[in-house]
Amino acid sequence: MIVILDEDIKYAEKIFLPEGASFDTERVDVIKCMESKDIQACPGSGKTTTLLAKLAILAQKMPLEGNKGICVLTHTNVAINEIKDKLGSKGKILFEYPNFFGTIQSFVDKFLAIPACVELVNNKPHIIDDEVYNDVIYKKYAYLNYRTKAWVDRQHNPVQFMQSIRFSSSDINLLENVANLKTRTTHTYKTLYKIKLDILKSGILCFDDAYSLSFWYLRNHSEALKSIFSERFAFVFLDEMQDTSCHQNKIFDLIFNDTNIIVQKLGDSNQSIYEDTTIDGTVWDIDESCLCINGSKRFSESIASCVKHVCKDPHEIIGNTSRENISPIVITYDDDTIGDVIHYFSEIIEEKGLQSNENTFKAAGWVGQVKEGKRTIPSYFPSYQKKATNKSNYATLGEYLKIADDEQIKIKGVDFYRNAIIEALLKILRTYNIKNEKSRYYTVSSFLKHIRENDIEFNEQFNLKLTQWCLKIQNGTDITDDLRRFIENDFSGFFEIPNISSLESFFDNQPVENSDENCESKQNAYVDDSGIEIEIEIATVHSVKGETHTATLYLETYHKRGYDVGRILNHLQKPSSSPNSITLTSLKMCYVGMTRPTHLLCVAAHQDSIKNKEEYLHGNGWEIRYLTKDAQPC
Repeated sequence: MIVILDEDIKYAEKIFLPEGASFDTERVDVIKCMESKDIQACPGSGKTTTLLAKLAILAQKMPLEGNKGICVLTHTNVAINEIKDKLGSKGKILFEYPNFFGTIQSFVDKFLAIPACVELVNNKPHIIDDEVYNDVIYKKYAYLNYRTKAWVDRQHNPVQFMQSIRFSSSDINLLENVANLKTRTTHTYKTLYKIKLDILKSGILCFDDAYSLSFWYLRNHSEALKSIFSERFAFVFLDEMQDTSCHQNKIFDLIFNDTNIIVQKLGDSNQSIYEDTTIDGTVWDIDESCLCINGSKRFSESIASCVKHVCKDPHEIIGNTSRENISPIVITYDDDTIGDVIHYFSEIIEEKGLQSNENTFKAAGWVGQVKEGKRTIPSYFPSYQKKATNKSNYATLGEYLKIADDEQIKIKGVDFYRNAIIEALLKILRTYNIKNEKSRYYTVSSFLKHIRENDIEFNEQFNLKLTQWCLKIQNGTDITDDLRRFIENDFSGFFEIPNISSLESFFDNQPVENSDENCESKQNAYVDDSGIEIEIEIATVHSVKGETHTATLYLETYHKRGYDVGRILNHLQKPSSSPNSITLTSLKMCYVGMTRPTHLLCVAAHQDSIKNKEEYLHGNGWEIRYLTKDAQPC
């Protein structure tokens, strides 16, 4: 049995902590823990550093008994790269067999969905992607037989209906989302099932079906798979556990329930803002014996004392005593002064002496879309535009292949990288003014259709490479050189591109200073240059999750029949033992947004939202500033 000693802790401290610093008792307990355990960590707790320290120590003790390895699962490629970058050469062994470092999707695909597909239809899938799958379904819809098409056309939005049909996760021989079919023996049901099976046989999977196949594979090989995984892995670390979906968690429970595997789930249940809305229930039931990291390195005691109440699952949060205590501030406005809120935030920043080019200031809200008659982010900052999840007009190949942020991956998954690669190829075609048979520039759909219909061999080669490239990017591998060779040797020949060498500047792997993204960032930034220049970026809560700011302004917005700040204040003032789902989601959203700052936390709330709640706010450490024409500052 592995034992982590005090000298191991000192070894990790020299790598990851500033000179003279040491891990406190909470973090040492987590690093030394050698049993299956839930680990609840507050925002800014240094959870990642603690996990990295543990991994670095375990790397020094390899090979482990029985030549077993370590499995580390995260949600994004960004997290994988962070682990690689911080461990450096000391962690090289961790990325070699029998270890596995990767995203949850890549793990499910590699060990479950792909072998399931091979066993079920004797074909290895070449693409696991929702967009490609939906494109195929669209074409299938056009060629439905009259009887089936007549039935499908009676559904609301027939194409979307067909695209929503899934293999059942409980029985691969059944379909889900077709409950309005009276019996599974009808001609229509059989036709729809055959379409699903034909697409599967062609090697194309959507993400949901990948999980359905995984459950089928687990049911058929439960004991064998558990034995394989228990023989290969001694440790399994599931990072950011709160963002794990119900079906992902169910798979983990099925394959990692052997007592020979130490499973540790790390995260903060209060930050689970990416829940699967199609599935009810709690994803992560934290064990009462969990280890907690309550001390935040990020923010002060005054911020900690306020935000610890804004939790779905309240727990103690201890602030950083080395931070200056600045009381959190509620900026109260009315209908006439909402447009002055962000400017007033900049004045508070200057008042507190935080203005500096090195500091980061952000204003974040839940809802970024305009809603007629309702307050959302554009109500505070009319020029706000929500950032696109994918770009189509970058100047260099390197910009197309840059790592996606958490929000983009959560929305698009691996599909983000697939689209980025295709958009880079479309950029080249536009550069050379190459158009389709209708004399129009290629879109993603027309591009895929063109290669599919004109060269079967090239189409198969491209789709295989596309899958490989996406998986490599997911696993942190740079594909720039490989993609460039494909463009120069294969792609240019297929589209008869003259003088491909003129793309040298496009093949530059460095981002351009005046790129679209930078322009967009400036567009979503308020700059107060009346005194010392202060730039405040405007963003959604989802996009700032995981970030650290010097000062953060949380913007109250409307979501589902009410305003989030007003809703949580009603709950906090008169707590309910069983709050409804929208109240719980509002608590988590506010908690994520309000735990970003190191020094200053401000919340913008309409005067109607804090009416009759002033005493509660004052009593819990909040200062109230009135930005209304008919009220006096408090």
